[in-house]
Amino acid sequence: MLTLADAEVRALATGEMVIAFVPRMTVADGDEVALGATGTMPADDLKPAYRRWSTEPAPDGPWSVVVVAIHSAALLDPDAGSSRHIRTEPGTEDLAILRVYGPDGPVLSDTAFAARVRSIEGAMTG
Repeated sequence: MLTLADAEVRALATGEMVIAFVPRMTVADGDEVALGATGTMPADDLKPAYRRWSTEPAPDGPWSVVVVAIHSAALLDPDAGSSRHIRTEPGTEDLAILRVYGPDGPVLSDTAFAARVRSIEGAMTG
């Protein structure tokens, strides 16, 4: 199981983002795992537009993810990558690109998901 803060699960489950910052070696390319929520996160850790999510519970699931790619979070350009996640500061761990599935199937269409992945890859350096 991959567990993230409630706000991050909400962002993934609504298609707001398709990445998560995860501790190294938590998941690998191709893994399919359940997505769980760990609870709230400090509002100051979220960009202003998402601070209202800091105390909201994660949306009802079940949620699962397929790990499409793993990159070092350090490769995400600070400026170009800032609109690809909800945190005030990106993580320093691994950046996992995740295809999210909910009770009714994939959260994003194939086309929308592919566009988000291209956007993230375009914001990577190196």
